[in-house]
Amino acid sequence: MGQAATLSAGDLIKASGPAVYYYGGDGKRYVFPSERVFYTWYTGFGSVKTISDAELAALQIGGNVTYRPGIRMVKIMTDPKVYAVAAHGTLRWVQTESVARELYGDTWASNIDDISDSLFVNYSIG
Repeated sequence: MGQAATLSAGDLIKASGPAVYYYGGDGKRYVFPSERVFYTWYTGFGSVKTISDAELAALQIGGNVTYRPGIRMVKIMTDPKVYAVAAHGTLRWVQTESVARELYGDTWASNIDDISDSLFVNYSIG
């Protein structure tokens, strides 16, 4: 049996399956709920460390990774409000189109992602 992987806070990890996780400073793994969320933080998978299935299973899930602040806006289908993502998954309601344009430029409307109601609970309204 090989030596256990040496992990550092901030590492991207995976086992035999396709899912990639963020390894936190608290020793837990954090789930990227979608590829869109992943790509707000990283440009590719080149730095992902592969660990054994047993090592991955031993790491408790700490939660979901939220969108990187300032990259995209989010909304849920059951609410017309659009939110900018701030630090620590805090959502700020973008109340007008002019504010959206100030924050994200003329292509602001293409920077909105619908997220499921089940993932909305990962964020807090600020």
